[in-house]
Amino acid sequence: MSMLGRLRAKFVRSTGRFSDDSGATAIEFAMVGPLFFLMIGCILETGLMLFTEYVLQTSAQEAARLVRTGQAQNAQLTLSQFKSKLCNLAGIIIDCNGKVTVYMTSTASSFQTLNGAVPSYLNVGTKDDGSPNPSSYSCGGPSTPIALIATYDWDFVIPYFMDFFGNIKNGKTRRMAGVMVFKNEPFPGTTKACAAS
Repeated sequence: MSMLGRLRAKFVRSTGRFSDDSGATAIEFAMVGPLFFLMIGCILETGLMLFTEYVLQTSAQEAARLVRTGQAQNAQLTLSQFKSKLCNLAGIIIDCNGKVTVYMTSTASSFQTLNGAVPSYLNVGTKDDGSPNPSSYSCGGPSTPIALIATYDWDFVIPYFMDFFGNIKNGKTRRMAGVMVFKNEPFPGTTKACAAS
């Protein structure tokens, strides 16, 4: 008798029974596995979404430096050029094709006035029906208060289970924002303004 046969016989004698439950493992995995992988997917998407929001904020900070120091005004950057610079800073993390919106205003003379003039980041970009919200692109002159909002719309990969993170389109999409409020440096007053388009 082989060693495996002796062990099997010993097991049967010691327990008084012998059962083959190899199919039970497969059934248990079939019941628990999908929930486990769904949970892992939700965790991964949440982490990637939060990392993308961090990248958007950092990119807005870096792009705002061009305005604060007068470089954007000197180069007469258009809105699309400024957005391209912001997207280049974000790298491959953010898909800028139609999903990134830039809103920049310098219409106020003080931060207090600016606070009342700036819309919520939820109102920067497209509305739920696809029509655009009012936009603004003004870099301002020396020592001018500026508000910059860059938004990115994240469409969930895992629907239904991630909807509680959604804040637009009935919870199907999350609008993330990079927000900067700053005062331009007193660069030379002969600096040109940003191009309107």
